[in-house]
Amino acid sequence: MLNAFATLRLPRRYTEELARRLGLAREVHVATGMPLKRAFTLAPEVLAAWPAQRQWVLEGEGGMVSVAVDVERYLSAYAARLSLARSFYAERQRGRPRKRELSGIALAKWYGVDLGLVRESLKRTPGERLRVLDETVEALKSLKVVGP
Repeated sequence: MLNAFATLRLPRRYTEELARRLGLAREVHVATGMPLKRAFTLAPEVLAAWPAQRQWVLEGEGGMVSVAVDVERYLSAYAARLSLARSFYAERQRGRPRKRELSGIALAKWYGVDLGLVRESLKRTPGERLRVLDETVEALKSLKVVGP
């Protein structure tokens, strides 16, 4: 990116409009081998053609070569990349991350979880918890399965 800025003698300020123009110039440069400077000068004309034209065509001298740009497809791909950049690659916050306001039990309470059984269980010793667990297992084993 910095090489393109230096080659095109662009200001260091990166705007959405500049990103759209530079992205199109890069796509044309990679696909056709057209010099980046020429592709960058043609990009505003290509972008201005939409929505009147879905496809923009540049005829070469003598009509031997032509460059066609599917403007609608490029703008759609650009919008998807911009959305991804804004949502997934958001600018990182400076400084230490904020502590979560709620965590553990406080978060469970806020969510509406009844913690009564958990609190009662934590009041018991490990031996008492094992005894209750064994009693529960025995009670479940004594149940008969009805049905097929």
